[in-house]
Parts: sequence; structure tokens; C-alpha cells
Amino acid sequence: MRRFFSALFSFAVLATALVLPGNAATGSVAVPPVGSLLIVRVGTDAMGTDNFDNRNREFIRFKNVSGANVDLTGVYTEDNWAHENNSASTCNTYKFPGVGLPDSDLDGNSDPDGFMLAPGQYVNVYNGSRIGGNYYDTAIDTYKMYADSDTDCGTFGHYFNNDADKVWLMHGPGPTTVLHAKDWDWGGGYFIVF
Repeated sequence: MRRFFSALFSFAVLATALVLPGNAATGSVAVPPVGSLLIVRVGTDAMGTDNFDNRNREFIRFKNVSGANVDLTGVYTEDNWAHENNSASTCNTYKFPGVGLPDSDLDGNSDPDGFMLAPGQYVNVYNGSRIGGNYYDTAIDTYKMYADSDTDCGTFGHYFNNDADKVWLMHGPGPTTVLHAKDWDWGGGYFIVF
């Protein structure tokens, strides 16, 4: 009987270890430290009249300003409308896809580090799309991701307000964490550098 309870206790300890937060077996991901990812530029206004073809003039650019790799799994961007409405809609929101970052070492495969963004590296998230999809731009050491925003969201998929709005860099699901946010009250120009 003692062996039975000993075995049962050992099984309970093992089962508890497998479900504790942060364990790889649960699939949970560490939240990037607040302040490690900073929004550095926002494209707020596409040149000319908003249309399907110039959606990529609206974008958010952020940088890993920490001294360590940052896991982007669970990171997403959104405008103020999506943030305030906490909408289940995918409008005005970009969530990183379920595969790793694009090929940064140009070997034809997804980045071997998955969603790890190295110190000093940038990510641009564009509202529009691109033939060939997401890619890594070696010339400027930047991951370029394309939200392919729904044309029903905003005007032809343009959803940043030209004059005043706010962009959010978030982590979720579950308890959401604001990693960084930048707003503007702006009456001219096509992008803002923070």
C-alpha cells in the first residue's frame, strides 16, 4: 500500500510540473519584457487617395531595443479603435502568423529561431499585402510583415487616422499586456518618427 501511495504521489508531482505556467509542455510563451520592443515609426497617411494598391503606405515599425532576443510569439499590433472596442473582429489588428519569422539567413527555410527578434532588429508591419508574402530585407536588417487588412476595415484597408490615432503593440491571448503604445495628433506628412 505504501508503494501505491508513493507511486501516486510521484505521479501527482510529475503531472503538476507539466502544467505549471511557463512549462514548454503547456505551450505557454513568456511575455516580452515591457520596454524591450519600441514603436519607432508609423505610416499614418498614404500618399494620394486611399485605394487598395497603396495600403502599404500605412505601417508600424518597431525595434528590439533590449540586449537579448525577444520572442514575438503572441505579439500583435492594433489601432486605437480595435484596442478600445476589444473587438473579436480581425479588423485593424495584425497578429503574427503561426509560423516563424521569414528566412533571415536566406537558406530557403523559416527563421530557425522561430519568432526570436535579435537585439537591434526591426519589424515593419504593413496594412496591405505583397506578392510572395512576408520576407526579411537584408539591406535594412528588417522583417517585413503584411497584414493584408480587409478592405471592409477602414477605407480599402487603410485604418490609421491621418490626423489623430494611436497604435498599440500588445501581447496575448489571456491576460493582455501593453508592450508599447504611441499616439499622434498630427495635421500633415505621411509618417511620424518617434
